[in-house]
Amino acid sequence: MRKTTFTVLLTAFATIAFGQITTTKVTPKTDQIDTTPYDSTQNFLGKDVYKYQGQELYLNAKSESLRQYGYDNFVLDYTQDKFTNKSNVYKCCDGYNSKYDELAGKYFKVLEVIKHPKAEQSEYLYGKKFYLKLQEKESNDIVYYEYDSEFEHSFPFIVVGFFEKQKKFFVGREFVFNDSEFTDATDIQTGKTVTVKTGQKWKCIDLTIEDKYYNLSLIFENSLGEKVADECDRVLNVAYTAKEADSYKKKFGETIWNTILASKVKIGMTKEMCKLSWGEPKDINKTTTSGKTSEQWVYSDNYLYFDNGILTAIQ
Repeated sequence: MRKTTFTVLLTAFATIAFGQITTTKVTPKTDQIDTTPYDSTQNFLGKDVYKYQGQELYLNAKSESLRQYGYDNFVLDYTQDKFTNKSNVYKCCDGYNSKYDELAGKYFKVLEVIKHPKAEQSEYLYGKKFYLKLQEKESNDIVYYEYDSEFEHSFPFIVVGFFEKQKKFFVGREFVFNDSEFTDATDIQTGKTVTVKTGQKWKCIDLTIEDKYYNLSLIFENSLGEKVADECDRVLNVAYTAKEADSYKKKFGETIWNTILASKVKIGMTKEMCKLSWGEPKDINKTTTSGKTSEQWVYSDNYLYFDNGILTAIQ
């Protein structure tokens, strides 16, 4: 009788303990695609690759020493390996690459962005790679370009929208450069050394691709008619718009402003002045005692010391 009771109780316990187990469907992780429209402020978009869809791309030329290697990563069928089938290479072949002379300077429209077909097999190797489905503007050829979202240097295109936006922003504006920027510059027309004066204004007259390394370059002209070129992505780090320069000159006075343009600092300057001259410090050590705030700004080879926001020592 006791055995029977135990069996009944055990059965009842099992029903209570395990009767509530359920199965829940778990939705697989999906890619979060940024659908924000492309704003043309960047040429290489990294992981925001889907913003290229609908954009027009210009295939930039290469320096003369690299032309023999052609262009890499252009294929006719993105599901096939080009290394086992040369016929899959678009405009074959310079080695296993597309012929330089047949692609340089061509325009392509991005029809679609496709995740790499091997991404599901190996996220580590292919998860950050994609294919841009392109249509060549002149021939209407459909071709696929393997895009790596981690390596900007391998991206051979200039986005037309980016180029146009940069040109609209820069051309026609005047800029004031740090003294060191054009120290050894030569006039692109005559080859002679240009006249560099602190605080002088340079007017941007064109955005172009220079014909040595094929970087995007801005052409500037001074009041003497001398013309120099500077890489587009450098300019905003070494120059001020004329409006900004006039404002700082009025705010700080000509002497201090010229000191800033010379990338120098001196005792009595404010933190704002020092930051404009030397840039952001690598680190800031701050202490407050008896109502006085002291800061040590750490640069690569120097230290600046401030008391209540004023530079008191340079080391």
